[in-house]
Amino acid sequence: MILSRKKMEDEQSQAKLVAYTIILYICSFIAPFVLVSSYQSMVYFSRTYWFFSTPFSAYITFMGGMLYIAVIITLYLIFRQKWEGVKFKWITRFLLLVSIPAFICSLTNYYYLDDAGIHYNALLGIEEKEYSWEKIDKVHIVYRNHSGTTGLYQYKFEMSDGTMVTIPYNDKLAEHKFKIEEIIKNNKITVVDNFKNPIID
Repeated sequence: MILSRKKMEDEQSQAKLVAYTIILYICSFIAPFVLVSSYQSMVYFSRTYWFFSTPFSAYITFMGGMLYIAVIITLYLIFRQKWEGVKFKWITRFLLLVSIPAFICSLTNYYYLDDAGIHYNALLGIEEKEYSWEKIDKVHIVYRNHSGTTGLYQYKFEMSDGTMVTIPYNDKLAEHKFKIEEIIKNNKITVVDNFKNPIID
Protein backbone atom coordinates (compact mmCIF):
# COMPACT_ATOMS: atom_id res chain seq x y z
CA MET A 1 0.00 0.00 0.00
CA ILE A 2 2.80 2.40 0.97
CA LEU A 3 4.80 1.52 -2.15
CA SER A 4 1.72 1.99 -4.32
CA ARG A 5 1.07 5.42 -2.79
CA LYS A 6 4.71 6.42 -3.25
CA LYS A 7 4.63 5.31 -6.89
CA MET A 8 1.45 7.34 -7.46
CA GLU A 9 3.05 10.44 -5.87
CA ASP A 10 6.15 9.99 -8.07
CA GLU A 11 3.98 9.73 -11.18
CA GLN A 12 2.05 12.88 -10.18
CA SER A 13 5.32 14.70 -9.49
CA GLN A 14 6.69 13.63 -12.88
CA ALA A 15 3.48 14.71 -14.62
CA LYS A 16 3.77 18.16 -13.00
CA LEU A 17 7.41 18.47 -14.08
CA VAL A 18 6.46 17.55 -17.64
CA ALA A 19 3.72 20.21 -17.61
CA TYR A 20 6.07 22.86 -16.16
CA THR A 21 8.70 22.01 -18.75
CA ILE A 22 6.25 22.38 -21.63
CA ILE A 23 5.12 25.73 -20.22
CA LEU A 24 8.76 26.85 -19.94
CA TYR A 25 9.46 25.96 -23.57
CA ILE A 26 6.39 27.88 -24.74
CA CYS A 27 6.74 30.89 -22.42
CA SER A 28 10.47 31.31 -23.10
CA PHE A 29 9.59 32.98 -26.42
CA ILE A 30 7.12 35.43 -24.88
CA ALA A 31 7.82 35.92 -21.17
CA PRO A 32 11.26 37.63 -21.53
CA PHE A 33 9.76 40.60 -23.38
CA VAL A 34 7.18 41.06 -20.63
CA LEU A 35 9.24 40.25 -17.53
CA VAL A 36 12.43 42.13 -18.45
CA SER A 37 10.58 45.26 -19.58
CA SER A 38 8.30 45.24 -16.52
CA TYR A 39 11.20 44.80 -14.10
CA GLN A 40 13.32 47.53 -15.66
CA SER A 41 10.45 50.01 -15.86
CA MET A 42 9.78 49.53 -12.13
CA VAL A 43 13.41 49.53 -10.94
CA TYR A 44 15.38 51.76 -13.30
CA PHE A 45 13.02 54.09 -15.14
CA SER A 46 12.93 57.75 -14.16
CA ARG A 47 11.12 60.76 -15.62
CA THR A 48 14.48 62.52 -15.95
CA TYR A 49 15.38 60.13 -18.78
CA TRP A 50 14.08 61.25 -22.14
CA PHE A 51 14.92 57.90 -23.70
CA PHE A 52 15.16 54.46 -22.03
CA SER A 53 15.57 51.16 -23.85
CA THR A 54 16.42 47.52 -23.33
CA PRO A 55 18.99 45.94 -25.68
CA PHE A 56 17.80 42.87 -27.57
CA SER A 57 20.65 40.96 -25.87
CA ALA A 58 18.76 41.23 -22.57
CA TYR A 59 15.70 39.45 -23.96
CA ILE A 60 17.78 36.77 -25.70
CA THR A 61 19.77 36.07 -22.53
CA PHE A 62 16.61 35.77 -20.41
CA MET A 63 15.12 33.51 -23.07
CA GLY A 64 18.27 31.40 -23.05
CA GLY A 65 18.05 31.04 -19.28
CA MET A 66 14.48 29.78 -19.49
CA LEU A 67 15.30 27.34 -22.29
CA TYR A 68 18.34 26.12 -20.35
CA ILE A 69 16.16 25.29 -17.34
CA ALA A 70 13.64 23.54 -19.58
CA VAL A 71 16.41 21.43 -21.17
CA ILE A 72 17.89 20.46 -17.77
CA ILE A 73 14.49 19.36 -16.48
CA THR A 74 13.90 17.44 -19.72
CA LEU A 75 17.19 15.59 -19.29
CA TYR A 76 16.29 14.90 -15.66
CA LEU A 77 12.95 13.37 -16.69
CA ILE A 78 14.64 11.24 -19.33
CA PHE A 79 17.42 9.86 -17.14
CA ARG A 80 15.80 9.87 -13.68
CA GLN A 81 14.80 6.22 -13.92
CA LYS A 82 18.31 5.17 -14.91
CA TRP A 83 20.26 7.42 -12.52
CA GLU A 84 17.74 7.80 -9.71
CA GLY A 85 19.49 8.84 -6.52
CA VAL A 86 20.39 11.73 -4.23
CA LYS A 87 23.57 12.53 -6.15
CA PHE A 88 21.72 12.86 -9.47
CA LYS A 89 19.13 15.17 -7.88
CA TRP A 90 21.83 17.42 -6.40
CA ILE A 91 23.63 17.62 -9.73
CA THR A 92 20.35 18.63 -11.40
CA ARG A 93 19.73 21.30 -8.76
CA PHE A 94 23.25 22.65 -9.20
CA LEU A 95 22.79 22.83 -12.99
CA LEU A 96 19.53 24.73 -12.48
CA LEU A 97 21.27 27.26 -10.20
CA VAL A 98 23.83 27.91 -12.95
CA SER A 99 21.08 29.72 -14.87
CA ILE A 100 20.72 32.46 -12.24
CA PRO A 101 23.52 34.73 -13.62
CA ALA A 102 21.79 34.76 -17.03
CA PHE A 103 18.62 36.21 -15.47
CA ILE A 104 20.54 38.75 -13.39
CA CYS A 105 22.58 39.93 -16.39
CA SER A 106 19.50 40.27 -18.59
CA LEU A 107 17.56 42.27 -16.00
CA THR A 108 20.44 44.72 -15.52
CA ASN A 109 21.17 45.21 -19.24
CA TYR A 110 19.79 48.60 -20.35
CA TYR A 111 20.70 52.06 -21.58
CA TYR A 112 19.14 55.49 -21.41
CA LEU A 113 19.76 59.05 -22.51
CA ASP A 114 19.29 62.20 -20.46
CA ASP A 115 20.63 65.74 -20.37
CA ALA A 116 23.87 64.53 -18.75
CA GLY A 117 24.76 61.95 -21.38
CA ILE A 118 24.49 58.28 -22.29
CA HIS A 119 24.11 55.77 -19.49
CA TYR A 120 24.78 52.14 -20.34
CA ASN A 121 24.81 48.94 -18.33
CA ALA A 122 26.26 46.22 -20.56
CA LEU A 123 25.09 42.62 -20.46
CA LEU A 124 28.24 41.55 -18.62
CA GLY A 125 28.77 44.92 -16.96
CA ILE A 126 29.29 45.20 -13.22
CA GLU A 127 27.80 48.67 -12.96
CA GLU A 128 26.21 51.41 -15.00
CA LYS A 129 28.64 53.58 -16.99
CA GLU A 130 28.01 57.20 -17.88
CA TYR A 131 29.32 58.84 -21.03
CA SER A 132 28.78 62.59 -20.79
CA TRP A 133 27.92 64.53 -23.94
CA GLU A 134 30.99 66.74 -23.40
CA LYS A 135 33.33 63.74 -23.71
CA ILE A 136 31.95 62.61 -27.06
CA ASP A 137 34.36 63.46 -29.88
CA LYS A 138 32.49 62.07 -32.85
CA VAL A 139 29.11 60.68 -33.84
CA HIS A 140 28.91 58.05 -36.57
CA ILE A 141 25.45 58.04 -38.13
CA VAL A 142 25.09 54.61 -39.71
CA TYR A 143 22.65 54.03 -42.57
CA ARG A 144 21.44 50.67 -43.85
CA ASN A 145 19.90 49.74 -47.17
CA HIS A 146 17.25 47.12 -46.52
CA SER A 147 15.19 45.79 -49.44
CA GLY A 148 16.12 48.78 -51.54
CA THR A 149 15.24 51.38 -48.91
CA THR A 150 17.94 53.36 -47.13
CA GLY A 151 17.28 54.45 -43.58
CA LEU A 152 18.93 55.26 -40.27
CA TYR A 153 20.29 52.14 -38.55
CA GLN A 154 22.53 53.18 -35.64
CA TYR A 155 24.15 56.04 -33.81
CA LYS A 156 27.74 55.28 -32.80
CA PHE A 157 29.10 57.69 -30.22
CA GLU A 158 32.90 57.78 -30.10
CA MET A 159 34.55 59.02 -26.90
CA SER A 160 37.88 60.84 -26.61
CA ASP A 161 39.54 57.63 -25.38
CA GLY A 162 38.30 55.63 -28.39
CA THR A 163 35.40 53.95 -26.59
CA MET A 164 32.40 53.42 -28.87
CA VAL A 165 28.80 53.29 -27.65
CA THR A 166 26.25 52.02 -30.17
CA ILE A 167 22.59 52.98 -29.92
CA PRO A 168 20.24 51.23 -32.39
CA TYR A 169 17.84 53.50 -34.24
CA ASN A 170 14.18 52.57 -33.87
CA ASP A 171 10.75 54.18 -33.76
CA LYS A 172 11.15 55.02 -30.07
CA LEU A 173 14.48 56.78 -30.61
CA ALA A 174 13.08 58.52 -33.69
CA GLU A 175 10.82 60.53 -31.36
CA HIS A 176 13.95 62.06 -29.81
CA LYS A 177 15.99 62.50 -32.98
CA PHE A 178 15.66 66.28 -32.77
CA LYS A 179 16.99 66.18 -29.19
CA ILE A 180 20.09 64.23 -30.24
CA GLU A 181 20.70 66.63 -33.13
CA GLU A 182 20.38 69.59 -30.75
CA ILE A 183 22.90 68.07 -28.32
CA ILE A 184 25.32 67.33 -31.17
CA LYS A 185 25.05 70.92 -32.36
CA ASN A 186 25.39 72.50 -28.90
CA ASN A 187 28.45 70.41 -28.04
CA LYS A 188 29.99 70.92 -31.49
CA ILE A 189 30.45 67.17 -31.97
CA THR A 190 31.89 66.03 -35.28
CA VAL A 191 29.39 64.05 -37.35
CA VAL A 192 30.23 61.48 -40.03
CA ASP A 193 27.86 59.21 -41.91
CA ASN A 194 27.83 56.46 -44.51
CA PHE A 195 24.74 57.64 -46.38
CA LYS A 196 26.51 57.33 -49.76
CA ASN A 197 27.80 53.87 -48.86
CA PRO A 198 25.19 52.29 -46.57
CA ILE A 199 25.23 48.82 -45.09
CA ILE A 200 23.42 46.54 -47.51
CA ASP A 201 21.49 43.46 -46.42
